[in-house]
Amino acid sequence: MQLPDKVGLAGWIRTTWLPYTEQLPNKLRDMFIAVIVDTYLEKHPLDTAGTAHVAMVRLEAEASKTFTTG
Repeated sequence: MQLPDKVGLAGWIRTTWLPYTEQLPNKLRDMFIAVIVDTYLEKHPLDTAGTAHVAMVRLEAEASKTFTTG
């Protein structure tokens, strides 16, 4: 996935990591996200255009349940 910049990466984390970040007090969320972004970018720097790249795997599953009587 490509995100336009550091702010875009933070926005993505803010929305997709909500189950984790909502466990924190509101006053700590932005600081927590900033630390995650900075740590990630230390290991995976923005490219020359300033774009952040995040390796992703999309998992899609379909399920059905058969009901039996008897």
